[in-house]
Amino acid sequence: MTFSKTGFTALILFTLFSCGNSESPQSTDRKSSLNYFDIRGYMEAEIKKLAQEPSFNKSVYVNGEKETKRLESIDLENELTPFIDSDINKPAWAGKYDVDSTFNQAHQLIGLHYQSKDRKLKTKSIAIDFEGTDVSKIFIVNPVNSSVANTYQTLTYQPQKGFSIESKQDVSLMDKNHFKIEVAFQ
Repeated sequence: MTFSKTGFTALILFTLFSCGNSESPQSTDRKSSLNYFDIRGYMEAEIKKLAQEPSFNKSVYVNGEKETKRLESIDLENELTPFIDSDINKPAWAGKYDVDSTFNQAHQLIGLHYQSKDRKLKTKSIAIDFEGTDVSKIFIVNPVNSSVANTYQTLTYQPQKGFSIESKQDVSLMDKNHFKIEVAFQ
């Protein structure tokens, strides 16, 4: 895939700012120790399913400029890393998120919302929508503030449709930047 110099620079910056301290995969008894929805496990299963997709449309936006490519394959593990890195099932984080569940009139779960109680945690908010027993949308907010830069990252994943990763960056002594990657499943 070839992007313009601006697109390539944006991808490099976006990758640097979206990477978090990811921990190594946990043992097979991970499910028994989960406190929250298993985003890591869900995304890993989606990566396996998506390996069968015939093609993808990928758009990169850099400060309002857009470039789109149709691709026969993409590195889904790498592309979906920000979602996996946003998994909040770390033993030290047990009880650090408020959980709000939404049910319909038939008492079926239609939504989960997690909100961080600790301002030091990277993942501040996760909203998961359900249709029946299936996930229909995942929305994650990861603001990162430091003395050098403020970054506001939003992640949206919709099974069978696609995903987007958007980052707004305000770096000291530099112009504000707005990056967005959208991938549509074909």
